[in-house]
Order: sequence, then structure tokens, then C-alpha cells
Amino acid sequence: MPAEQISAACELWTGFDISIVARNYAQLAGLLAGFAFVVINLVLDRAYRRRSDGHAPGPREIEHETLTGVALMNAFLGLFLTAVQYSLLAGEQGCALGSGRAASAELLGGISFVASLYILLYAIVQFVSGSAGTLIRHCVFIVAVLVPPIAVFFVEATLTDLALSLGDQQTHRPLQPLWDDANRLSVPITVAIAVVGAIGWFLGRARRRSESPIGPMAGRIRTAFPYLSTVVIIAAIVRSVAALPKTDVASHLSVAESWLWVAVFAVLMLVQSVALSFQQGVERS
Repeated sequence: MPAEQISAACELWTGFDISIVARNYAQLAGLLAGFAFVVINLVLDRAYRRRSDGHAPGPREIEHETLTGVALMNAFLGLFLTAVQYSLLAGEQGCALGSGRAASAELLGGISFVASLYILLYAIVQFVSGSAGTLIRHCVFIVAVLVPPIAVFFVEATLTDLALSLGDQQTHRPLQPLWDDANRLSVPITVAIAVVGAIGWFLGRARRRSESPIGPMAGRIRTAFPYLSTVVIIAAIVRSVAALPKTDVASHLSVAESWLWVAVFAVLMLVQSVALSFQQGVERS
């Protein structure tokens, strides 16, 4: 095929180049990873100063420091891997941008980015827990009710980019029915996530303000929640490498698998939201 025809076949008729945007996301993820690292040092410094002053930490303080540190470390790892993932996406050129490979990487990268960001926000909630009653209530509401639907909407919106890149290059029509389904279901999915998160937040008020100590099993389960997001992040990165080889510009996620990833991410956000809404003692002053 002549070079002119190849160039025309790979032309971005949508006018949107995800590789350029990915550079900004890579920088943002790296910046947030640095922020997480700074907060880790603040947590360690606060614990060190308490022990230096002869203050023996109680069980609640130890549990609080452990949960905050674990969440921050998971957030740092997720954001670091996301920065690398977006850096690879920023290198996509030519036919990879218009054949679905870059858009598929965008979907998986979006899951990694937003899941990592949610762990960071979760860690901030744990960090301010117990310091100010009014502040922590607002933080819990934002992270448990407002962030999950926004996060799911952000990830689900990448399906429209995939539909555009897999569409007909000659007629400039996006892939059907993915395009219509992604646009039609975006708002209902977002509203459903918001409603479930709000219900969980409302039902968990008494437990969040409980003064009773938590049991050892509940403490282990609470500490394991940040790892749940990290598992999804690593799975998305591994899938991106395995399903989208650099030797095949036409490689892309199928429509069914794309929706599956969105569903997995939505369930992850709901689980994290409900877990925070019912976290015992998190709003205790």
C-alpha cells in the first residue's frame, strides 16, 4: 500500500489525540505519587515525635497509624505504576491511535489512575480521622458519596473514545452499539452509584461515630481494603501489557471485556464506599 494511503487510513478523523493528553496524566500521577510520599513522611514523623516525647500510643493510635500508612503506601505504588502506564500510552502514534489500541490503553489507564487516586483520598480521610469532628464528617461524605460516581463516570466515558477509534474511518461513524450504549448508560450508572453510596453513608452514621473498640478481625479486614484497589490496578496494568502488544497496532479490548472492566471498577468503588461509610469510629473526635 502506498505511504499516502497508509497515512490517510491512520488519520485521526475525530481530532482527538489521547497520546498528547496521556503526557499530562503521567505528570499528574507522578505529582500525586510525590504527594503521597510526603504524607507518608508526615505520618512517620508524627509517630516518631510522639514516641520521643514519651507518649505511649494507645491501641486506637496504633491502628490509626497502621491504616493510614498502608493506604498511603498502596496509593504511592498505584500512582507510580499509573505514571509509567500513561507514559507508555503517550508514546502511541500512527495507526495505534485510530485502531483501538490507544483507546483500550486509555480505559485501563483510567481505571488505574482513578483507583489510585481513591486510595489516596481514603488515606487522607484516615489521616485526619480523630483530629476534628466536623472536618472528618465532611471528608467521609465527599470520599464515600461524591467521589465514587465521579470516578465511575470518568472511566465509563473512555468507552466513547474506544467506540470512536473502532468506528468506520470512511463514513466517520463510531462503533455501534458501543457508542449509543456508552452515552445512554453513563448518567444512569453514575446516578445509581451515587444513590447506593448515599444510602450506605446514611445507614452507617451510628457506626462511624461509635466509641466502642473494634475487634482484631475487623481491623485486619479494614487494613485489607487498600490492597483490593491495588490488585485491580495491577490487573489492569498486566492486562494492558498482555492484550495490547506493541507489535500489533490493531490490538484492542473487545466490547464485552471493556464493559466488564467498567463493571469491575464500579463494584470496587461501591465496596470501598460502603466500607468507609461503615468504618467503626472513623468520625469519632
